[in-house]
Amino acid sequence: MKQKLLTLLLALIVYSSFGQNIGLYQQFNGRYDFTFVGNTLNPAENNPTPACTINTSSSATLNLNSGDNIIGAYLYWAGSGTGDLDIKLNGQPITQQRTFPLNAVNTDGNTRAFFSAFADVTAQVQATGNGTYTVSDLDLTAWISDPLYCTNKTNFGGWAIIVFYENPALPLNQLNLYDGMQYVPTSINITLPSLNVIDNIGAKIGFLAWEGDSSLAVNETLTINGNILSNALNPPNNAFNGTNSVTGSTTLYNMDLDIYDIQNNIAIGDQSAEIALTSGQDFVMVNAIVTKLNSQLPDATVVVDDVAKTCGSRVINVDYTVRNVNSTDPLPAGTTVGFYINGSLVATAVTTTELPIGGSESGTINITVPNSVPPDFELMLIVDHNSSVTETDETNNSFTVNESLWVIPTPDPADITICEDPSAPGTGVVDFSEYQQSLKENPTDVVTFFPTLLAAQNNTGNITNLTSYPITTSPTEIWVRVQTAEGCVGYGSFLVFVDDCQFPDARVVIDNIIRSCDSRTITVQFTVTNINSVDILPMGTTIAIYANNIFLGVTTTTADIPVGGSQPGTITVTIPAAIPLSFNLTLRVDHNNQVDEINENNNTDIESVTLWTSPVLPMIPNITGCETFNGSGVGEFDFSAYLQSLKDNPTDVVTFHPTQN
Repeated sequence: MKQKLLTLLLALIVYSSFGQNIGLYQQFNGRYDFTFVGNTLNPAENNPTPACTINTSSSATLNLNSGDNIIGAYLYWAGSGTGDLDIKLNGQPITQQRTFPLNAVNTDGNTRAFFSAFADVTAQVQATGNGTYTVSDLDLTAWISDPLYCTNKTNFGGWAIIVFYENPALPLNQLNLYDGMQYVPTSINITLPSLNVIDNIGAKIGFLAWEGDSSLAVNETLTINGNILSNALNPPNNAFNGTNSVTGSTTLYNMDLDIYDIQNNIAIGDQSAEIALTSGQDFVMVNAIVTKLNSQLPDATVVVDDVAKTCGSRVINVDYTVRNVNSTDPLPAGTTVGFYINGSLVATAVTTTELPIGGSESGTINITVPNSVPPDFELMLIVDHNSSVTETDETNNSFTVNESLWVIPTPDPADITICEDPSAPGTGVVDFSEYQQSLKENPTDVVTFFPTLLAAQNNTGNITNLTSYPITTSPTEIWVRVQTAEGCVGYGSFLVFVDDCQFPDARVVIDNIIRSCDSRTITVQFTVTNINSVDILPMGTTIAIYANNIFLGVTTTTADIPVGGSQPGTITVTIPAAIPLSFNLTLRVDHNNQVDEINENNNTDIESVTLWTSPVLPMIPNITGCETFNGSGVGEFDFSAYLQSLKDNPTDVVTFHPTQN
């Protein structure tokens, strides 16, 4: 009675879990099959009496038939706790490449961790072949002895290698490996995608599962597409019972390596299968599922081998290859290839022969790129673009490459003006070096200069002294030859003009402003200079005067001003009444820009001016003083304080006089 109560408790303590859903990991198409090799670390089943010890190594034997060629071998190891992720296989260190942790939460809030780890051991198994395989240094002792696992009878450990092999005598099959870490109870449903069932003869499915107990058979079923699976080792109500279908062992304690015949449970044309597992009591974890189906299908792929182009043409020649590599059936002749430019179909082709498994066919096609497409575009090829062929993989039919038309360059260089040599009027020297870079449409373009069009077309006699090419005639035509990295060549020309660059530099300075009291007429004395210059400033250069930017008048220089020379001048103007007494006075030399100068930004001088006005005396109050002697009518007055009060400005000068005159 106590034993039954404990077993019932085990069925109730786990109510939630977090693992990794089963999903497709690898697919093989060809004359392939699979097998399992593996072993438990448990010395005995942990139910009904748990054994709180575990081995750190165990062995199993791989026994393939003659002619079987190993193409893939994947090692999985699992157990209680967070895991030992560094182990040894036949003495060679193995480190996990993928992990599948799973956490089960008890009703009391405690969490039990379980793990599975994965490593691709294909190279080692290919080198070893048939024989004994030993996994060692897999130490789970600390977790197994923990009452959290042992008392609850979830203490386990083990390993398995899923081996895929090829044999020419086998039928054409598709093998799918799905893995993850999902648990039961009470039920899980797994959808196996990417099936292409052509014939169900010989179809089978294999499971790698952990922690199953042969003594627990409470509603423990395994179904595919609604049909319960069973065999001689696995009863319909006890699917996970510590058995190995490859060896016939019934002592694979707390793990299962089971393979089932499913040819009567899957139909031709099926694209997926529904797996359902139930367990009313046993805590089972599914780690990997392998399916083998007779799936005789081609797999068309296409690549672009080369795209040939010519300069100035929108016609491209595309060399391509169609392959039927990852397949289990020939690819029929007449399989279409669609050619797309920027997503639009522009041409089609078809294969001319049936392609055997692993075969290929090359083709070539001329395509005209539409005028609406820019020079840079995306070229995409899609084999079986009309989906007329059923394939093992419908997602690998396209190939994309970025292309560019070979455009003939059209240089349009601007004319150049250079300064003449003062010692040889009408001649000069031009520097093409920076101009050369500006004419490149692409960094890889090659730009050369020629004295004639014929020389540019023949690519002979190009100008080599780019920094100091002499010009003896104005204008002189220079021809440009631009060659792209693809070898496309274009021509253009420009003129070089020789100009007199000997310019004056006019400046003006306000020297003095002559004003009169109560007058709005002023006389401005100024000096025009020609200091930083290389030519005379001509007679008649204008000097304009402005008040608050209002034009008042203009005068001119009266003689040529030599280099480094100056000339004084005056101009008299009347300030309009609308302009306030205080204003900005501006003189601007060459105000009409008739003289070309070295510097056109230094022609102005500005000064603040205030017109002079006579002071207006306020009403002066009379002063009363005391007589010096009674009845004399004579007295003395102190005007000093009175003097300050009569000033409009501190600088005013106030004097007193006996008469107005």
